[in-house]
Amino acid sequence: MNMTKNLILLIAAFMLNINLAAGQALPEEKTITSLSSFGVEETLDRLRASLQDLGINLVAEVDHAKAAADKGLKLRPTHLLIFGNPLVGTSLMQADQRTGLELPLKLLVWQDENGQVYLSYHQPNDLKRDYKLSEQQAVLDKMGKVYEQLKQAVEK
Repeated sequence: MNMTKNLILLIAAFMLNINLAAGQALPEEKTITSLSSFGVEETLDRLRASLQDLGINLVAEVDHAKAAADKGLKLRPTHLLIFGNPLVGTSLMQADQRTGLELPLKLLVWQDENGQVYLSYHQPNDLKRDYKLSEQQAVLDKMGKVYEQLKQAVEK
C-alpha cells in the first residue's frame, strides 16, 4: 500500500514537472486579495465614497460578523459590498444570461487575526472562462478598472 502511494506521488510530481517544463502554468488563483492601509470602518467609508463618486450603486452590504454575533458566534470583521451599474452589467447578461449569478459585483472587506484589513474580489476577466463573453472584453476591462480604483481608495 505504501509503495503504491509513493508511486502515485512520484507520477504526479513527474507530470507536474512536465507541465511546467512545457510552459503550462498552474491554475491561477481566482481571488485577488490586497492590503488596505486603514481599519475596517475607514476602509468601508472610503469604499462607499468611491462607489458614490464613480456613480456606482451600492446595492447591499452584508455584515457577516454581525450576522454571526446574532447567532452567538464569533467572526472577525467581514463585510461584503455588493455593487453595480445596470448600464454596464446588463450587456454581460445579454451575452450570456447566466452571468446574472456573478452580478452585481462583490468586494469582501475582512480583518485577519493580526488586525490587518484586506479586500478580496474576483477578477472580472475570469468570467470569460465560465461564460460566453468573447465580445464583452471592453465591459470586463471597465469592471476591472473599477476594482483598481477601489483598491487605490484604500491605499496610502
